[in-house]
Amino acid sequence: MKRYATIAAIALAVLVAGCGAKDDKSKDAGTAAGSAARSQEEIRQEAAKLDKPRPGKYRQVSEVKQIDVPGLPSQMADQMKSTLQKSQVNEFCLTSAEAEKGYRDMFHDVGQNRECTYSRFDVDGGKLDAQMECTSKEGGKAVLTLGGTVAEDNSDITVKMDMTGDAQVGGQMKMTVHVNTKRIGDCQG
Repeated sequence: MKRYATIAAIALAVLVAGCGAKDDKSKDAGTAAGSAARSQEEIRQEAAKLDKPRPGKYRQVSEVKQIDVPGLPSQMADQMKSTLQKSQVNEFCLTSAEAEKGYRDMFHDVGQNRECTYSRFDVDGGKLDAQMECTSKEGGKAVLTLGGTVAEDNSDITVKMDMTGDAQVGGQMKMTVHVNTKRIGDCQG
């Protein structure tokens, strides 16, 4: 499914976290200590509870709301914030075939070929509450929390990322991304 709901924010988070390619297919790789990984089937069942999106043209606005990089010189931190905090607007067409798939497989595909697992993925009346942990071979770790609402013609999701490890400047980075997606009409052509 093309970038609907949180896919862009999650992909950004996974890329920024520097998660490496997975060598093995173990389901518990990257799971935070003390929390059990949710199986892919559990994720699919929970995601299937969300209303299927309506086919049509959508506008998605992604905005980095907060960036914190301790240890980064202030000039570099200001430049990074200035670059990343600009809103990104994307329009796309969601076909009938893509809409019919709903969210069941979309969340399953996030983190595939990465060392990422969900420790929490709960859906209740269109509200999403999830947490994903990713690790990299270089020792980096990212914890991503997703929260917000998903409906048939819009979504409003906030993704909070807490990344640590040698790959991060100063060893740590926190970022909050807000993604709002809204159906704006029918697809043309």
